[in-house]
Amino acid sequence: MVFGRRSKATPEQIKVQLDHEQYAKKYGQKYLQANFEEGEKLYAPLWDKTYTLLDLEDDWLAVVEEGYEEGLLFFHPWEVKKL
Repeated sequence: MVFGRRSKATPEQIKVQLDHEQYAKKYGQKYLQANFEEGEKLYAPLWDKTYTLLDLEDDWLAVVEEGYEEGLLFFHPWEVKKL
């Protein structure tokens, strides 16, 4: 007899969740708060632009983009370099 609840998540959903947990341990809020400060200048090589860090959003770095209709761009920490 089996006791307890069985997960309704598929194996793929469980894998995605585990991957996110590993990502959060490495690049989560603690990492962002320790390595980035609001107002810092960041360089995004992919865009070849310099941005000012506006906010730390969950596991993302939020920057202001002039001329972009949404107004904000979000980067992973490894997508930018601190100046």
